[in-house]
Amino acid sequence: MHGRTSSSSPDELFSAHKAPRIITISGANKDIGKSSLAAYMASHCFCCAGVKVSVHEIQPEGEVVIEEPQPPPDFKTDTARLVQAGASPVFWVRTTRASLVEDVRQVLSRIETPVVIFEGNSVLEHLQPDYAVFIMGPTFDNFKPSAFDAIRKAHTVVVNGKEGLSGERVLELEKKIKDKNPEAKIIVVSEMGKDKAWEIVLSRAAGRLGGECMAAEASEELREAVKAKSEEGRITCAVALKLAKDLGVPPMEVGKTANELDIKISKCSLGCF
Repeated sequence: MHGRTSSSSPDELFSAHKAPRIITISGANKDIGKSSLAAYMASHCFCCAGVKVSVHEIQPEGEVVIEEPQPPPDFKTDTARLVQAGASPVFWVRTTRASLVEDVRQVLSRIETPVVIFEGNSVLEHLQPDYAVFIMGPTFDNFKPSAFDAIRKAHTVVVNGKEGLSGERVLELEKKIKDKNPEAKIIVVSEMGKDKAWEIVLSRAAGRLGGECMAAEASEELREAVKAKSEEGRITCAVALKLAKDLGVPPMEVGKTANELDIKISKCSLGCF
């Protein structure tokens, strides 16, 4: 592994390896927005791997560790979205609580990127992330058992959902969250919109991991480079990938900047944009 030796993560995962910087995305239940945020974070990371961890009571049939192909056969799965966002390699770990540590250790031994984005709750029992985000709805209803431990480790708690909350409900919810995690910073998506909320999460991640790991905003240099390389409102995938390499930014940053400038990326067969 590249990076610093972790002093906060338990020896069971990192005793034989240099520890990468770790971002975790956990949540209260399914379909709460974990995968969307994980892909967004990956798209703004200069060089990261992605790992989705699913814990089962009984070991599922088939492979325990599945590496997502590059490019994936489709982009409908959570791990495929991480690939599309620029993470490489990307793994899906299907494990049990008894085998979790060994299976995650195996995956980490195959990763050499300076940053790893984990999606899942139970992995938090075995590491101390550099930045942990927990996503929930506007109530504590339907919390998975693992979610109560995960929220206690979060640096940021995101209250997701389009439902508008009254000031009184927000204060009541913030109090309940603070009872479980007094140090957590709270973001309420309905107060500012998803795009702004995700930008705040990214900014906090960049602050904790450093600008050498995360790109918070597109630079003027990148904007000018995309405009200069475009012809008639288009830029080819090959040119966009070369720009990303030359400027040292994630490919998805080039794609995002092109979208902001209303420039279309053409001839893309890799699923990067």
